[in-house]
Amino acid sequence: MSNAIKHWREKHEPFISQKELAEKIKIDRPTLSKMESNIIDPNEDMALEISRILGVLITDIITKH
Repeated sequence: MSNAIKHWREKHEPFISQKELAEKIKIDRPTLSKMESNIIDPNEDMALEISRILGVLITDIITKH
């Protein structure tokens, strides 16, 4: 699955760092980095939580930008 986590994280106001987002979803920063690089995919629950935190639709997260 391609994802647009990094795209939406960088557009978030106020800015949210990888470290901050990782802490909010209770994973380590390197794991989030792998998700943003499409090396690994977030599971459905994690994608929903990320979309909630970033204030976007789940379809925005799972669509490559």
